[in-house]
Amino acid sequence: MPGINNGAFVIKDAQGNIITSENIFDGKFHTKNILQKPGYYDLFITGDIEKDYDVYLEGGTYIISAEADKLYLYPTIKTDSKTQNELSEYYTAAAEKTHEADAAVQNITSLLYDKNSPAAVSGNAADLQKQLDQAQETFAKTQATVLGDFVTKNPQNEVAAHILSQIDYKKDPVSYYAVFQKFSPEQQNTADGKNEGDDLKELIKLAPGADAPQLTGNTPDGKPFDPKSINKKVILVEFWRSDVEASRSNHQMLLNGYYSPIKNKDFTVVSVSLDTKPDVWAASIKKDEMTWTQVSDLKGQTSPNMTNWAVNTIPTYDLVDGNWHFIKRDVDFGKVGEEVNKYLGIKVANSQQ
Repeated sequence: MPGINNGAFVIKDAQGNIITSENIFDGKFHTKNILQKPGYYDLFITGDIEKDYDVYLEGGTYIISAEADKLYLYPTIKTDSKTQNELSEYYTAAAEKTHEADAAVQNITSLLYDKNSPAAVSGNAADLQKQLDQAQETFAKTQATVLGDFVTKNPQNEVAAHILSQIDYKKDPVSYYAVFQKFSPEQQNTADGKNEGDDLKELIKLAPGADAPQLTGNTPDGKPFDPKSINKKVILVEFWRSDVEASRSNHQMLLNGYYSPIKNKDFTVVSVSLDTKPDVWAASIKKDEMTWTQVSDLKGQTSPNMTNWAVNTIPTYDLVDGNWHFIKRDVDFGKVGEEVNKYLGIKVANSQQ
């Protein structure tokens, strides 16, 4: 470990338990340990920074090399383990090809959340956020490309489903589903592969441009909700509940904000309540002065709306167009106005965003 004069080499299991830990002095260390079973582990090399790597350990000898100033790269690992050698091939390529995008994400994130950064001081946080979104998208697509190339080159590999389980594939389900379809039947039928396949099949149904699922439930007057009754270019579909404070406070922003459905002729909201009691639902609508469309099937957490729209947190905000095709899912509430303006082609000053 050249360049690491006072660090540590640590191996943790999938639950985060430390299996072995050795000090690194003058760039070297040695360890001999017996693991309970072969499998995937997290390997940490700590010096000035802490970096973890996905490895597969089984009986045998592993010679591991890494340089202090290149810990962003996957370490060189010499071993007879076929599984580890496949991991090394993928992660070595991934680290090299995604490093630029990954570094951009880290740098922009630091600037965005540093109160003393020039962008924060000048009030250009919105511009930084756009740069961060773009960098994250580039990183996700590059990562998908690398995994796809690896699977194409190694169609009978043993690690693809595991690698995908380590990636936030939900950020770009269309790209990753295309990669998943290249997996061998054996990889698709592993425990990881089955979960990923199920997830991705559902997520691509909610990708931009896809038809939004039908909303189940009635309006407060007892009539079934009819999506054709909404005649707007952009619709924010809000999933909320009366006892969630964030939902209620955001209603005030929707009521009074610059992108309020009351103020924008091309924009409206459909609020889908996940309450179970009709009187509580009605009282909340009245108290929050919500004049836009309200829908609920009063089934709470068991509502088909939660499953069909992949709602995992409350509140959740999705944007659809006038034909009920997805524009963007799971939008951060603070970015709703920005996303609406982007879709409508409206340019506004940073101070308004």
